[in-house]
Amino acid sequence: MIPSFVPFQTARRALVASMTAITVTGNNIANANTENYTRQNVDLNSISGNDYVKQFTTGKDTPGQGVEVASISQSRDAFLDSRFREQSGEASRYDTFLSGLEETLSVIDEATTDGLMQSITDLASNLQKYSQMPTSSDLALVVRTSAESLTAVLNAYSEQITNVRKQAVSDLSQVVVDNTFNSTVESIADLNKAIREEEISGETPNELYDRRNALIDKLSGLANIKVITTSEQITEDKTIPNISISIYDPKSGIDIPLIDKASYNTISVEESTDGKGTVSIIMSSSFGTNDGKDITDSFSGGSIKGYVDLINGEGSYADAAAGENIASGTLYYLQALDTFATNFAETFNSLNENPAGTAKDLFTGGTGATEITARNLQISEEWRDSATYITTTTTSTSGSGENLLRMVNALSDKVTFYADPTDPTSEVLFEGSFSQYTSALVAELSLQVELNGNFSATANTVLNTLNDSKENISGVAINDEGVNLIVYQKAYEAASRYFTALDEAMDTMINRMGRVGL
Repeated sequence: MIPSFVPFQTARRALVASMTAITVTGNNIANANTENYTRQNVDLNSISGNDYVKQFTTGKDTPGQGVEVASISQSRDAFLDSRFREQSGEASRYDTFLSGLEETLSVIDEATTDGLMQSITDLASNLQKYSQMPTSSDLALVVRTSAESLTAVLNAYSEQITNVRKQAVSDLSQVVVDNTFNSTVESIADLNKAIREEEISGETPNELYDRRNALIDKLSGLANIKVITTSEQITEDKTIPNISISIYDPKSGIDIPLIDKASYNTISVEESTDGKGTVSIIMSSSFGTNDGKDITDSFSGGSIKGYVDLINGEGSYADAAAGENIASGTLYYLQALDTFATNFAETFNSLNENPAGTAKDLFTGGTGATEITARNLQISEEWRDSATYITTTTTSTSGSGENLLRMVNALSDKVTFYADPTDPTSEVLFEGSFSQYTSALVAELSLQVELNGNFSATANTVLNTLNDSKENISGVAINDEGVNLIVYQKAYEAASRYFTALDEAMDTMINRMGRVGL
């Protein structure tokens, strides 16, 4: 037989446990539409009979002493969280890169606007007409105007893609890094500190957990991160979990520490002065050994990787052995336009030599330019001053326009596009006509947009599936909570009835036993 008042403690604990469960269920219902809220559960433990009770108990069997609330935990799946964050980085990377490519494609729009290919066609047509009347100053003026139109298109393409690139650099530096990445990292570190203080004092700050998890999810969309949980011994019988976050490079397997407890590191964007305008991600460390280190190559996911590929990607122009970015970003398309411009200018300048073989450049890069690019390509000052500066014939035959026909043929003939048009031993980038080169470049960009669009769609589909799985575990289902509320209410009523039964039994034992016949 157990002591008389022990069951009252059992009943009291049952009431407390049931009321706690009702309260937590009510909190779940109240937060059913709260963003980033994680469903909470009451974790219960049964209480066995202790030595103090056993010494007043007769018989060998000692009943338990009810239930206790061990903790109020969250419904989360660590593996699912990890998968979601990894997928979030992949989806953000493709979304960012795709957005930049779509802007670039809208610049080189040869389908809906009269662009470079139309300018080539117009120049060929006007050269053809001029070759039939090579003494006509009016047709010479028309040809020069066509050439100016072609250079203007190239100038505009280059300038607009450069603007896309500048906007990407600005977004990466100001929006992603300064105003989002670094502030998120700082906020997580601050929450780590607040959570640690709460846990040391014995609290379970579930709401702070939710805020931190939401920020970690946000951070995962910016960079490829890894979250590690370790235990910290506070006292002999108390340990608390600590969260550390690093930028994880899957290629090298190297972790670059980002957050450790309340300490955090930040990053910044630096533009190079090598003429290409590439960017580097530099770490500023408050702990660790990476202060001032270039960690650009450590980013393999997130919108930061998408921006880096868009800005630094040189495609086939990249020296992979030297660590240059091989993605086909804006830098690649700018260099491809430069290749067109330099080869075009070299072809026509060489064809415009006078009968004596003296150079007469039709196209230049402008005053002081050391090289011809798509952005600076223009007709020469001599051609601008005189429309008839173009060489119509390389023979002494008066009124012949055979050199103009060579120029017409040059626009449709197969041309070998060299990386350096003045050096025939340099890398061959393309073989075909100028129109074919333009068409191939636009087709390549369109294919890149389509390919990355497919990657983005697939990545986001997987991300949404993982998010749905997370919601099934962590989200609040009103129907389920309604059922739980009924169950816990019945449990509370049963515990109350148990308390009443004990009270009646105690009343009988105290007030009625031994009073038979009185």
